[in-house]
Amino acid sequence: MLLKNAQPLFIATYKDKEKIIDDYGNETGEHKITYNPPVKVKWNVSFVDSDAEVAMFGIDSRNVIRVVSDRMVDETSIIWFGKKPSSPFVDYAPNHNYRIIGVRPSLNHVIFYAQKINTFLEQGNEP
Repeated sequence: MLLKNAQPLFIATYKDKEKIIDDYGNETGEHKITYNPPVKVKWNVSFVDSDAEVAMFGIDSRNVIRVVSDRMVDETSIIWFGKKPSSPFVDYAPNHNYRIIGVRPSLNHVIFYAQKINTFLEQGNEP
């Protein structure tokens, strides 16, 4: 894990999940997920080029990155790679572009895989 090969990215961890209540005080069955503010880190990132590497997660290798980290992460965290989080950060509407799909810890480091997502705004739509 060469430090000179590390690339900057931002990661935000899961904070809370709140039930959404309608105007009449009834639960809608939906939830609002919130995240802690993103933290800038420098980890080794590479693109996955083989379906065999991510087959255990039930996805294909398109738009998937492999990250070697020095600390534990989980599948509820979100990532900004190649872009910065919005400022000011809105904890319930992050503009992240990757979601973690699998984590594989080892003795000295953690390898995790993240899949690129398409957000509403990236498609050229207005909210």
